[in-house]
This record gives sequence, C-alpha cells and structure tokens, in this order.
Amino acid sequence: MTETVDRPRRRRRVLRLIALERIVRGLLLLAAGVYLLFHLTSDFGRLGARVMRAVELDPRRPFWRHIISYLHHLHASEIRIAAIAGIGYGTLELVEGSGLWLEKLWAEYLTVIATSLFVPFELYELVTRPSIWKAAGITVNIAIVAYLVHVLRRRLRDAHASEAHAHRRPR
Repeated sequence: MTETVDRPRRRRRVLRLIALERIVRGLLLLAAGVYLLFHLTSDFGRLGARVMRAVELDPRRPFWRHIISYLHHLHASEIRIAAIAGIGYGTLELVEGSGLWLEKLWAEYLTVIATSLFVPFELYELVTRPSIWKAAGITVNIAIVAYLVHVLRRRLRDAHASEAHAHRRPR
C-alpha cells in the first residue's frame, strides 16, 4: 500500500526538480537573449577578457586568446541570431518547466520530444569538442528523457488497466 502512495509523491518531487531545472535554464537563456538583443554593437571580446580576469584566468594564454579574438570579431547579425535563438529556446524551457510543475501530461511529452531532438547535436558537440560540462549536460538530459519515458509508459499502462477494469465491471 505504501509503495502505491509513495510513487505519486516521488514522481511529483522528481517532476518538480526537472521543472525547476528547466525554469532556471529558461530564465537564464531568456535573460541572455534579451541582453544580447539590446547590446548588438558591444565588444564582447573586451567583456570576455574582463570576465576572465575577474575569475583569475589569463586571457593572453593561447586558448583564451583565441576565444577573445573570436568574440572581438562577432558581427551584429551573428549576435542577433544568437539572441533570437536564446529567447526561443528559453521560452521553450519555461513552457516545459511550468507544464511539468503543474504536472501536465503534454509537458511530459513535450520535454521528451524536445530534449530527445537535441541529444544528437549534444553528442556531436561532445565528440568534436569534449568537456566535462558537455558530458554532464548530456547525461542529465538523457536521464530526464529516460525517467519521463518510464513515467509516461507507467501512466499509459495504468490507464489501460483502469479502462479494462471499468469494462469488466457490471453496470
């Protein structure tokens, strides 16, 4: 009996945790996108060098110097595309997160589909330019998809079982 009572509570906690992750990520992406949209002509190379010095990285080292150089040469059109992509993806993340928080079935499906669509791109990025952050990110996303698929399959099985039970009862 306690397993059937604990299952919805545990499911709700996990969904809320996933929802919070999506909402936080969505807010950060929206903020970054809006910032970029209103700073199209900024020198992001100078900003990047300042941030690197603030976290005690030497922007003159070859790896960081390459990044700073890239940031110096960004065009407003490239920044605009990044801003629009950030706003769009941030909105999607917020929709997923709020739907999951409210325990909406459509949000579970949306999260599975949207997250699954990005996995091949994340794998490609991980293979071409490996980093611990990319590996952690793809691990989290795959775990989220696996969990939600498990929850959705259980929901469908329970719905079919209750439907079959309803048909067997005399009216």
